[in-house]
Amino acid sequence: MTIRLKCLSARPMASTRLLCIPFAGGGALAFRGWAAGLPSHIEAFVVQLPGREDRLQAPALDSWQPMMDALIEAVTQMPSSPTAVFGHSLGAVIGLELARWMHVRQPGRLRHLFSSGRPWPGGGTGERLALWDLSDDELMRELDLQYGSLSTSLTHPDIRDMTLPVLRADLRLLGSYRYSQSPALDCPLTVFAGSNDPATPAASLDGWRRETRGPFHVQMLDAGHFFLESHRNQLVTEISSCL
Repeated sequence: MTIRLKCLSARPMASTRLLCIPFAGGGALAFRGWAAGLPSHIEAFVVQLPGREDRLQAPALDSWQPMMDALIEAVTQMPSSPTAVFGHSLGAVIGLELARWMHVRQPGRLRHLFSSGRPWPGGGTGERLALWDLSDDELMRELDLQYGSLSTSLTHPDIRDMTLPVLRADLRLLGSYRYSQSPALDCPLTVFAGSNDPATPAASLDGWRRETRGPFHVQMLDAGHFFLESHRNQLVTEISSCL
């Protein structure tokens, strides 16, 4: 199974690549509008996992190592250039492991790691391991409790029927992840979190500091869990200033 890196806006003269990794159940649409706000030297790509949006008919990946193998293959095929990684929620865990691989296998390529909406994975992912086995209604209630109003976009039956299978697969994917120690990165690491996000209490964020020898910064936003849309301009501005 392949993973595609979807270009948000082609910029042949760009000097820096930004790889964006969405939350569970999400795809490229989670980053709509980002390209317009990024400066011309940054070319943004979204990690498009199978099973969603333009890849709706492809079986979703629900096991960690096959997913990482496919992602590494996709990244390896791209022309070598300075690269930053941004991941939100599930994407932050994927982004950490991709950054670790780049640090070891492609030294000097990683410019910055942006981890968003996720406690430090070394303290546990936070989800119940069998979350994906709940009934639809139970799953929506549990996600609302943990992340806030996740289900508001899933009230339409057709959208819900189309989205829940890939969401469950992504939750299984996260459930199959096992954190292990790895050499610290040498790039800057910036953590974004919502001050009103029940999934990211402040005490759960400082562990990210262990992942790098470089500069470390936590940026709290006056938001809940899904601030990719509500605070898009602020995020894009902060990322641009770092790159």
